[in-house]
Amino acid sequence: MFNIPKSEIFAGLEWTGAAVPYPEPQIKGDTYPITWADDGELYTSSGDPWWGESNDGLDVEKFSGGPPDFKIHKVNHMNEYTGWGGNGQKPTGMICVEGVLYLAFQNLLFAKKAPHSLHSQHGSDAHIVSSSNKGFFWVPHLRNIREPLFPGYKFGGPSFVQHGQNNAEARDGYVYAISSDQWDNGSNLRLGRAPENEITGLGAWHWVKAWEADGSPAWSWNLDDAIPVMSVHRRLGCPEMVWLPKFGRYLLLSWHLHGDFSPADGTDLMVFESPNPWGPFSLVHFEELWEGKETTPYCPRIPLKWMAEDNLSGHLLYSGAWTNSAVYRANVRPFRLVLA
Repeated sequence: MFNIPKSEIFAGLEWTGAAVPYPEPQIKGDTYPITWADDGELYTSSGDPWWGESNDGLDVEKFSGGPPDFKIHKVNHMNEYTGWGGNGQKPTGMICVEGVLYLAFQNLLFAKKAPHSLHSQHGSDAHIVSSSNKGFFWVPHLRNIREPLFPGYKFGGPSFVQHGQNNAEARDGYVYAISSDQWDNGSNLRLGRAPENEITGLGAWHWVKAWEADGSPAWSWNLDDAIPVMSVHRRLGCPEMVWLPKFGRYLLLSWHLHGDFSPADGTDLMVFESPNPWGPFSLVHFEELWEGKETTPYCPRIPLKWMAEDNLSGHLLYSGAWTNSAVYRANVRPFRLVLA
């Protein structure tokens, strides 16, 4: 199915328990890009949160504790962010660096045509805001953002690469982010980076544009020059990447809806690994109709706070079908990576 070799490090991923929806059914939402902050808490943003003051757009939340007994707290309702689905701003990335939270969101300019399907959500025109007080106040304010940091769809849904608590295990002085070219069922994964003290800076980001003779990336400050670091036709939903220091490997998670932007036809889960954020990538796990059609899960995440010290066992956090109130909330399931 994929023109990608199998991993020589991991033989697969196995589930070690049943999936558990968040126990407070009135707390609903999806997407949940998540980061482990310096204060020990997990911070995230929910898209179209069906609780609290706002019921569309996005909010900022905090996950305290660990599964199955974690608690979700609303940090900021973010009422200025409005609109359902692609008709409003939606979260794609969250990271904590030196105690400052950064939130990446897409659809600053609202809905546009998706590049690969008329039925899929596009995911475009992304921007980044920051908070020095753990989400209570964000700059710049939405009303003061005149144009997206990343115009168009090439880097329309940036997800920050997670390097441990407070980004403490970063490989260098950069913050990295990945993006597909469509919210669901995209085809091309691109990689960008910025100095860790210029994450919101216009012109600070640069992208892989080519490969040097030794296989290392060449970089460009022009988004138009960005090339895919991996392409899998119409199977790359909004991605997630985390660093596993025990193995010196990155895990990349992606997903594919069987029906374009359909909450009722099921999803495939894909897990890849690589020695660098830019690859080369190897396949760890492929699961067809992951969690079944009733759930139709999407946006898989790995909260690094919930990973065991051996970097093998953890919990997958994911969203459930937006038309099924029983699963349209945070869901978790324990897993273990199997060594080759």
